[in-house]
Amino acid sequence: MPLLQTLFVKVLRRAGKDSSCASLLTRADVARILWRGITYRLRGLYYELWLGSCKGSLFVGPGARLQHCGHLHLGRQVKIEDGVELHALSSDGVHLGDRVTIGRMASVRPSGYYGTDLGHGLRVGEGSSIGAFAWIGASGPVRLGKQVMLGPRVVILPENHIYEDLQRPIQEQGVERLGVTIEDDCWIGADAKILAGVHIARGAIVAAGAVVTKDVAAGHIVGGVPARTLRVRGQAHTTEQKVA
Repeated sequence: MPLLQTLFVKVLRRAGKDSSCASLLTRADVARILWRGITYRLRGLYYELWLGSCKGSLFVGPGARLQHCGHLHLGRQVKIEDGVELHALSSDGVHLGDRVTIGRMASVRPSGYYGTDLGHGLRVGEGSSIGAFAWIGASGPVRLGKQVMLGPRVVILPENHIYEDLQRPIQEQGVERLGVTIEDDCWIGADAKILAGVHIARGAIVAAGAVVTKDVAAGHIVGGVPARTLRVRGQAHTTEQKVA
């Protein structure tokens, strides 16, 4: 096996990844992948100088913006892809566990840009991923468990505007920061919206495009606007469930 492919296989195995694809790649493919990894790691080394804490091996893509890094706490092998906006200023900070990935152009925004409206923050368990173009407004506490998958363009909104007083503008009535919790091993499909106060229990699945306004029980598959239970994982399909 050529030297580059051999090196690539070693890198993949060290990262715990399947190395069987190496034989299908050209030397040019492998060279580009390795170079991208090196440049991501060099950016990560720079940001590690400013982090609140880091257990090691941060990878940062071009155009990513990590702001208020003293509030950012990372595990090992965290990947922050191209164009991500990660604004960590918050009372609890932003905590990303081992092997967490934030996809390209995603945004994490707990607080206002100018230090006003200080939000609570975000905690993400090991092995979880946040999809491309996702938006997490972590003004209320947002908790993602281990091995949670958020698809592209998922939106998490952990606060609600107060609007009952008809004599005052809505923007002057404040907000309720109810938070959002998504437990371990959940899959949230592309374009789903998770609203304030929602708790999604372990192993649940949210279908693409769903708007989740209420808690989701463990192992339930929900979809629609507003989201409702379509079926339960591990249970046989009924005719009604298939139509749904």
